[in-house]
Amino acid sequence: MQNAKTYRAICFDLDGTLLPMDIDEFMVAYFKRIATYMGMHGMDPELFMLALKAGTKRMATHTEDHTNEQAFWDEFCQVYGIDSDAERKRVRQISTDFYANDFPHIGDGFQGNPAAGRVVRKLVQKGYPLVLTTMPMFPRRAIEHRLAWAGVEPGLFARITSYENSCSVKPKQTYYAENLAAMNLRGEDVLMVGNNTMEDMSFLDLGADGYLVTDYLLDPINFDLSTIKHGSMADFEAWVDTLPQCLNPAREISCGVVDSSEMQRALSENALPGLDLADAQAKAAIVADAVAGNHEAGSAGKLKIGS
Repeated sequence: MQNAKTYRAICFDLDGTLLPMDIDEFMVAYFKRIATYMGMHGMDPELFMLALKAGTKRMATHTEDHTNEQAFWDEFCQVYGIDSDAERKRVRQISTDFYANDFPHIGDGFQGNPAAGRVVRKLVQKGYPLVLTTMPMFPRRAIEHRLAWAGVEPGLFARITSYENSCSVKPKQTYYAENLAAMNLRGEDVLMVGNNTMEDMSFLDLGADGYLVTDYLLDPINFDLSTIKHGSMADFEAWVDTLPQCLNPAREISCGVVDSSEMQRALSENALPGLDLADAQAKAAIVADAVAGNHEAGSAGKLKIGS
């Protein structure tokens, strides 16, 4: 079917959308590798994991006007018992080294879906600015490695959300308001492509259009799929082929931190009637608990929220 709607930018989720990696298997491997690495560099692995998970939860629940990076490290250091700037700097350097040298090996032998790289390139060729709106709980370097596993070039995105440049997380609408402000667009100008009905499609609360990629569909809120475009990555690629050239692309998309006043402006200008920010905050806390929990096979797909 020919697409009649026009977009000025397209946003992509990563996990389960461009990157067809089982999230539970990934998190198990990630936790094991980072705890081992930190232990080899003089840290208590059990206390490190306790602090890591506390910092992860803090990123999802904080409401202060600072980045997720700051929220994470403030909480991590408090829980671990780090009280000197020198020790904080030392631990952060070990973490940086982990993401540069050891983290990439989680993806050894992984085969992504070639269609993911193709659709991204096709959209760029058609003139669409792209933003990677992935859950901003990882450093930028880790996200770049994960894009490589997916066979997608980081340089094709005008903005990639990470814990360095984001002050909120999914499914909070404030996260998507940050990105609207960074793009200087209205919600109606944007298409959100994702696989999670709660985390990704909360962008619809700000007027964005959506496409659910169903190969690794996660539906914790019993979303009515008939109300939205959806299909496999192969279906999405075929749909992308019907899109016209982008004649009015977003320009000068910011890749950095968005000022809180600009986020609030985007939120107030785009929020649909009845938007419940407290509900999104509560859901973000549930998501953080799941991320920091014990990842048994299939647990992500079993998460259900509400009736």
